[in-house]
Amino acid sequence: MPHIALRDRPLEVWIAHSEPAARREILDCLANPGIVCHEAASGGECLQAVQGGRPDLLILDLFLPDQSGLGVCRLIRETARGSDVPIMVVSSQASEIDRVLAFEAGADDFVPRPFYPAELRARVDAVLRGFRSRPEHAPERVRGIFRIDAEAGRIRVQGAEVELTHKEFGLLMELMSQPGRVVRRRQLIERLWGASAPNSDRAIDAHIKSIRRKLGTAGRCIETVRGVGYRFVEAQSGDRDGDGSG
Repeated sequence: MPHIALRDRPLEVWIAHSEPAARREILDCLANPGIVCHEAASGGECLQAVQGGRPDLLILDLFLPDQSGLGVCRLIRETARGSDVPIMVVSSQASEIDRVLAFEAGADDFVPRPFYPAELRARVDAVLRGFRSRPEHAPERVRGIFRIDAEAGRIRVQGAEVELTHKEFGLLMELMSQPGRVVRRRQLIERLWGASAPNSDRAIDAHIKSIRRKLGTAGRCIETVRGVGYRFVEAQSGDRDGDGSG
């Protein structure tokens, strides 16, 4: 994990899993002098960790003793502290719909169990690398009705801030960087996940659905090109109609 070493403090990772053996498996995979791992046996403990500070990474199971991992993920995303905390789901329940629901709830990645230790480490590194790759001292940019602060990972639509997860922000920026151009789903997946890209294109569809919902009427700026991908079309301040569907 080369990127973990480039820090002035250890990473704080919380692992919330109902099975002690699974938590130990993940702990062993992430054993590194640059990581401090904390175990959580319930969703409540994980929520307390976010409320008490800002973890560098949360690893959740879909099934926890007190509530679902999806519910925990949604609750975390609704808090000011947890809106941009990296979240990875690691679960033996890994059907396509499970993955889609996890992404819709705000997860940044999904790793099915059983997993190869090297793959888990690579995907953890990819998630963390993405959160540390925002440009430094980037000026705020204006694109139509959008005002973008790339350094802080924030976006405003007609003055109102929209809380996007890191993956959602990165996806929207990727589309905005190529206005009017159709970007294929696999291109977006490979750009956002790199070598750890999930096999299903539904991951992007779930993120797009969430972005449109959060943008409200401005979500219509993201057009669906059926069977291919998505296209960003600029909207001006006076253009308010539309339902954000594509």
